[in-house]
Amino acid sequence: MGAPDDETDVLVKNAIVKSVSSGSINHIDTAINYRYQKAERSVGRALKALTEEGYKREELFVSSKIGYIPEDADKGIPGRAIIADLKEKKLITDDDAPQGIHCMHPAFLKDQLEKSLENLGLETLDLLYLHNTAESQMPLIHEPAYWERLKSAIEFCENAIKDKKIVNYGLASWICFRSPVTEHEIHVSLEKVVRLAESIAGPDHGMKYIQVPINIMMPEAFIHKWQELRGTQEILLNVAKELGINVIVSSPLFQGKIIELKLSKTMIGIDLQACKHLQLIRSIPSAAIKSVLVGMKNPRNVLQNLQLPLVESLTPDEFWNVLKPEKKENVSLAIDLW
Repeated sequence: MGAPDDETDVLVKNAIVKSVSSGSINHIDTAINYRYQKAERSVGRALKALTEEGYKREELFVSSKIGYIPEDADKGIPGRAIIADLKEKKLITDDDAPQGIHCMHPAFLKDQLEKSLENLGLETLDLLYLHNTAESQMPLIHEPAYWERLKSAIEFCENAIKDKKIVNYGLASWICFRSPVTEHEIHVSLEKVVRLAESIAGPDHGMKYIQVPINIMMPEAFIHKWQELRGTQEILLNVAKELGINVIVSSPLFQGKIIELKLSKTMIGIDLQACKHLQLIRSIPSAAIKSVLVGMKNPRNVLQNLQLPLVESLTPDEFWNVLKPEKKENVSLAIDLW
């Protein structure tokens, strides 16, 4: 995130190199639409620098996202030009890109994946997310059409695995996995997504990840039983674990909005409020969570955040004690810890 300028490019590249060189971080996440493609290119320059320092490709886990129609800040190409070109070639129609914002058509996804790999300087992406599919399209095209489009997108992803363009794929979300089933125009059943992938590629499908925002103001993934699994209502993290889906946590600081929200409990070895929030979220007692993402580019913030891996995560009891007692009583037994 940040401004689409050269100064931010340098900050992002340096933050990635510093983070990986610390020995504590190897997961790098981006998206083709972030900073109008400059974010991916900054990651690409960081990956090149790390390679020159001796890091091997298999030591790094790189994920990106496609779906939004991006502009190209470096080349001055508006997003509508991409759609116009695909329409001229009769690969997509106006209906495939609702309001000219988002597209799940395989022809568009193929174009975007190739651009992402070029931006990143990679032959293969460890993880490709379909970006905010329900959030961007379901309210406009409604549920039946959404699932048809998602099916085509999953088929594209499975073919991309066969072509060795990606290793796995998933859904990067904002609201769809955190909303109750009664919100028909946004709620997505994780079980239904997995069953759809199984119907296309069998039990060895590549749909292995979801990205979900979790923070002290957005705790739905470990609080509310808003997902269904085999006819029973469950919390998202338990459903993900049972289905073999890895959860990547985004927005642990709510894009910086909750840094000043003080957590009352003392955390040994941690003084800064931002790091306390990160410590809390990375300590959520669920085996489904594999990584917690935090956007950072300011050198001071990078150095501060890199102190966190030197501290042990909170125990389950310590985690719940940070939350209000009534929440602990209500949900401490809800998460299947291991």
